[in-house]
Amino acid sequence: MESVNFDRAADYYDATRGLPADAMAAMTDLLARELGAHQPCLEIGVGTGRIALPLSARGIRLAGADISGGMLRQLLSNAACWAQGALALPVLQADATLLPFAARSFGSVLAVHVLHLIPDWRIAVDEALRVLRPGGALVASFPTDNRGVAQPGTAGRGDGQHIAAAGSQAAGNEADPAAIGLTRDRKSPWADAVREAARRHGMVRVQVGARDPRAVTAYLGGRATARELNPVPVRSVTTLGEAVDYIERQLFSWTWPYTAEQAAAVAAEVRDWAAAANVPLETSHESESAVRWWAFELSS
Repeated sequence: MESVNFDRAADYYDATRGLPADAMAAMTDLLARELGAHQPCLEIGVGTGRIALPLSARGIRLAGADISGGMLRQLLSNAACWAQGALALPVLQADATLLPFAARSFGSVLAVHVLHLIPDWRIAVDEALRVLRPGGALVASFPTDNRGVAQPGTAGRGDGQHIAAAGSQAAGNEADPAAIGLTRDRKSPWADAVREAARRHGMVRVQVGARDPRAVTAYLGGRATARELNPVPVRSVTTLGEAVDYIERQLFSWTWPYTAEQAAAVAAEVRDWAAAANVPLETSHESESAVRWWAFELSS
């Protein structure tokens, strides 16, 4: 299996994966502090630059690689809007499992919601470690728990025992996007109906890569030390109408293996359920999630 290519999402990616301004500022602050001592940085799966461009504007020396030419073209367009195009952000089209860089070229490798999209994620991790200098770090995000809130006493421990499988569109996390009603948060008045409709029409989310930092930690063994960073809380509001629209238009990568007819059937069934249950499409649901970060540090 190949890594998921986001060419088809390049035109709408930024509009559907954006973070609220406060969350984006907090995440940029977190990463700028973490990466500042480990430069230069390589972001794998750099996409449209929604993370890389703010970091570059903060002075982080950064290069980007992505398998999608369409996403990189959008990045270059976005870069023109930053500092009158003066940002130095070299990018190249490349797969994270075969990086065209010499060993020990970077102080850090950044992977933002990427490892769960790479079937050969172990090879990608090996490649990240290969291009890292001694003392460098792979900094990666993973799917959040149901509420996106760190459990007491776990931040910084590096054991990952509280990580579960949920997520949010607002956090840019496609592993289990709450925004389309498939969250495990039972407070959503339509979550069960959407999940069951998707299942009946054969649209089942298939796990592709690494969703859990424990898997990465176990694979690395003694090659790196795992350290959990502070999570970045994300609060978002989604309507049932938006949930149905996201499914019908197949905006998220987990829906791409299925046909347009399947997506349309799921959307129609959810609309029928909403009418029967007297749940207006304008009904909104506020969710709380988080962007969860871990650093895997090499010894000096």
